[in-house]
Amino acid sequence: MRCCALVGALVIALGVQVGLGAGATTNPSGKTVRIAAAQPKARLIDWHLKDVDEVLKRVDQSLGELCGLIDRAAAEHSDAVALPEDTLGLGTWEAGNEALAREVLPRAVKMMLTKLGAAAKQHGIYVVCCNDFVEADGHTYNTAFLIGRDGKEIGRYHKVCPTIHERVCTPGDRLPVFETRDLGGVGMLICYDMVFPETARCLALGGADVIFHPTLGGAAIGDDDINRAAFRTRAVENFVYIVVAQRGSGSMIISPQGRILVEAKGPDSLAIADIDPFGGREGGDAMNQQRDMRARLFRERNPAAFGRITEANPPVLGKIPATISEREAVEVAHRVLTVGQEEFKAADVLVRDGKIEAAVAAFGRLQKEYRDSWIDRVSTQRLAMLEPKLAALAKNDERAGIAAKYPGDRGIEKDPRVVFAEDFEEGTIDELAGRWEDVKTPQIMSFAADVPQGSGGRQSLLMTHVGGKGDGGHLYRRLPAGLERSYARFYVKFDPDCAPIHHFGTCIGGNNPATRWPMVKAGIPPAGDKGFWTGIEPFGESWRWDFYTYWCEMRGSPPRGQTWGNSFVRDESLKIERGRWVCVEVMVKMNDLGESNGEMALWIDGRAISHLGKGFPKGKWVFDKFMVNQGGESVRWNNSQGERENFQTAAGGEPFEGFRWRTAKELDVNFVWAYLYITGAPAGHVSRVWFDHIVVASDYIGPISR
Repeated sequence: MRCCALVGALVIALGVQVGLGAGATTNPSGKTVRIAAAQPKARLIDWHLKDVDEVLKRVDQSLGELCGLIDRAAAEHSDAVALPEDTLGLGTWEAGNEALAREVLPRAVKMMLTKLGAAAKQHGIYVVCCNDFVEADGHTYNTAFLIGRDGKEIGRYHKVCPTIHERVCTPGDRLPVFETRDLGGVGMLICYDMVFPETARCLALGGADVIFHPTLGGAAIGDDDINRAAFRTRAVENFVYIVVAQRGSGSMIISPQGRILVEAKGPDSLAIADIDPFGGREGGDAMNQQRDMRARLFRERNPAAFGRITEANPPVLGKIPATISEREAVEVAHRVLTVGQEEFKAADVLVRDGKIEAAVAAFGRLQKEYRDSWIDRVSTQRLAMLEPKLAALAKNDERAGIAAKYPGDRGIEKDPRVVFAEDFEEGTIDELAGRWEDVKTPQIMSFAADVPQGSGGRQSLLMTHVGGKGDGGHLYRRLPAGLERSYARFYVKFDPDCAPIHHFGTCIGGNNPATRWPMVKAGIPPAGDKGFWTGIEPFGESWRWDFYTYWCEMRGSPPRGQTWGNSFVRDESLKIERGRWVCVEVMVKMNDLGESNGEMALWIDGRAISHLGKGFPKGKWVFDKFMVNQGGESVRWNNSQGERENFQTAAGGEPFEGFRWRTAKELDVNFVWAYLYITGAPAGHVSRVWFDHIVVASDYIGPISR
């Protein structure tokens, strides 16, 4: 029995080499091969493109760039390089051009095999690539190709487990293993195949030493942690190497003992590891240790008991009827990838424009036409926000929410959904301070006979800042514990001559334990069991509304990865009209423990501006800014490397990951904080800001009713 252990690993990402690190085993015999898992940026062909020659021209351009990745792998002395599923970037294009695809795919794949084969031959390197392909039998298969060092095809594999919405492709019916001199037995799986443990097991039983996995997704239905665990489990339960090649992110190489040897970093990077395909499989128990655990694992199986695995209609399917036909699922998926994204964006624009009735109708139609897709799920969430407002409009009342029941906000504090209300009707500033637990620089505070339209009160709070004399003031107090969904509404007016504001709120958040004073620390993400907070700010000289949010998974920015508050709107149309009262309302929904399903929303003058949660909206990150409905080149701060890291986001953006506000149940919304912070005003410059009608509740509040 051959026995050589793993030697080590390195990653090539943006030209940086990183060793495997402490604990890596070495191979005393030195019989290793170097494997590269590519992580290309997205090179997607626009589905609107109908000219076949132009499509093929774009394919040729992409292939030239992918050959550059192969050149880099060869320069690092790699023996094999794997490219992701949908190597040619035609997947979305196919969804919008199903008929034309049968003409394009044979020519495009021929170009792929010719160009990548030439690169393989030039460098004497194995290449794995993957794309939909029309075979000689007339059927379209999602196909992985293994190209040898001589540039010739060794074999191909047809995806055996396409998802229901991929059934425009015919499922394959075998799991071949290709024997090679230096890679050992080579198997290939494509994307969703890996979710089924049977596929990797069949390849292992067929003699696979290495499984190449071109993919656009994970190995399990769940979050990133579950996916990584599933990949590791597939490797160790079969004692095989798994080489994951994924577009944009997720490329890695895993050992037969379930260790992630190396991961790619950033777009157009390579994860490279030296492995011995015939070794690294030591294992056993207290009674029997093996140099290659497969010697026991596959003899200790009891296949006679496994017959149910191959039943086409096991009993469980009788308990769970199908909810959608294959053809319908294909049609929905194709429309989601193409016109669906455009229609969803148009519905969101209706919300932004205040056309609530039209927006409700649009989201209702999207629910039906794209059922069970992300568009259906997010449309349902949008409707939950919009339908109460529409109901109020039907009653000729534009002010949906708690405030609609209390004209002028009179008596709103008595509503059982309201946990705190401040209308600044106290007789003195000292009396006001008695209702708050921490008051900073009360000397800049006074009462003013200036109130929002419709107010039932006679005065508001005025904070007056003079340049060169301090940086502002605040009011802070705790809220009752147990708020899982919180709304905070306030009115504010900025003097026309107000200096640009550094930071501002009313904001809400939580500390664990709850504190009598603000505990926020600028530039440092709060621990998930300690705190979070979010406010709506006028963003300095730009004078536009946006979130300013701190939580444990917030994004950092140059030059050292500091976290100065994340923003999510970036809408230049939300300019603040100084000299006018504005109604601002923010909502925070806490996440379930272990989930990132927290939410956040914003209304300005009763108009829905933003709603973010797990899976919605789509967009991209540029450091600490989430850019809604934008895709393409993105950038983030990599804390481990201490530098910026570019990555590619799909056209139109990718679904927002949601908020993990907390990692401990004890943390919830438990404070409200009204503050003014000005640092750059010229000496002597007077800035005045008025506050009124602060209300915190468990339901939508809305503007003052009259």
